[in-house]
Amino acid sequence: MVVKMWPAAIAAVVISGFAAAQNLAAGTCSGTVIEYQAVGQFGANVIAGNDLYHLAGEPYSIALYACETLTPTKTGSDYAVYYPIKMTGSVSTTLFPTPFPIKAGAALILIQPVSGLNSIEIEGTVTIEGTEIPIRGDIALPAGTLTSTNISPFSKVMIGTAKSAFTYSAGPWQASRAYAVGQKIVDPSGNLQEVTDAGTSGATAPAWNETLNGATTDGTVLWTCQGPYTSTELSVFGSADAVVYTADDVKASVLLYTNAVQVITAQTDGTRSMRPLTAGPVDPGASSGKTMLQFYASGVRDASEVHVQIAGQDVPVRYSGAAGHFPGLDEVTVEVPRSLAGMGDVDVVMTADGQAAGPVRIHIQ
Repeated sequence: MVVKMWPAAIAAVVISGFAAAQNLAAGTCSGTVIEYQAVGQFGANVIAGNDLYHLAGEPYSIALYACETLTPTKTGSDYAVYYPIKMTGSVSTTLFPTPFPIKAGAALILIQPVSGLNSIEIEGTVTIEGTEIPIRGDIALPAGTLTSTNISPFSKVMIGTAKSAFTYSAGPWQASRAYAVGQKIVDPSGNLQEVTDAGTSGATAPAWNETLNGATTDGTVLWTCQGPYTSTELSVFGSADAVVYTADDVKASVLLYTNAVQVITAQTDGTRSMRPLTAGPVDPGASSGKTMLQFYASGVRDASEVHVQIAGQDVPVRYSGAAGHFPGLDEVTVEVPRSLAGMGDVDVVMTADGQAAGPVRIHIQ
C-alpha cells in the first residue's frame, strides 16, 4: 500500500494505477482488468503500536489491478488468494517533505463466507528510504458485496470500520547498507532497534543486545534497543468498489518541463520552504536539511521505473506520479545531493521505462 502526495503536513496512502499489462502477474491480460479501489481516512487514534510514519487521521486512496481471468494461487472454501498483484504509487508522511515512489508486488485476498461480512485483504512489502516495510490491509464489506471469490466488479459500498484495519511494521535488518540516525528495524527476537550513530551495517547480522537501551555495534552503525516491538494498527474509514479499468491506448511522451520548477529546502526540524528555480541557483549545501527540485512532467505516472541524473550522477527520486493540483500533468521530485555543490551549469536528465526526456539546464552553486 502506498501513499500519494498531499500538502507537507498531510500523510496518506495511495496505490496509483498504471498500464494493465504492468500490473498483472504475467505481465499481460487477455481479459478484462478490474480495479479494486478504497478511499477514506485512517482513524485518528492508534489501535496498537507506535505510528512510526504518522498516518493516523490522514486520508488514503488505494487501488489494485487484476485480470478477470487471473487464476488464484491458493483457494479455500470461502477465499481465494491472487499473487503477485503489482502496485505502484508513492508514500508520504509528515516525517518526510516529499513522497517516496513505490514499486512493489502484493497479494490480493477475496473472502466470501457463507454468512456475515465479506472482506478484501492486501498483503505486501513496500520500501521507504531503503527499508522494507511489511503492510497489511483488511477491508470489511457488507454481506453480499462479493458475488464470488473470482476477480470481478462490485458497486460502491461503505467499509465496515469495526472489522477493518491497516497494519504496518518496521522492517528487518539488512546487510551492508547505510543507515541514518533515527532509522529503525525489528531484530529476530522482536525488539525495535534504533540507529543512534549513523554508518554502514556489517556483512553479517550482529549479536543483538536485547536489553532496553542496550547498545549493539554493527559495522559502523550503533543501534540502541527500544524494547519489544508491536506492529502499528489503525482503523479504516471510507468506501470501496471494483470497476472495469480501461488503460489509455496512447502513452504520453516523456517530458520534463522547464517552466515552474520549484526548489524545496527541507529542514531537519520538519519545516520546509519553496521558491521558483528562476529566483536563484540551486545550493545543496546552504542548509543542514535536504535540497530538492520539483518538476512538472508527462509520461511518468504509468511508468514502472523512473530515473533522474544530474550532471551524469543518479539522484534519489522522491516522487513520480500525477500532479495533485493540475489534472493531466505529472510531477517528479528529486533530491540534490550535497556532493553536487559547486558544479555550475549542469543538465537534469530523466528516463521513464527507458524513454529519455530532453535535458533541463540548471545552475548549482
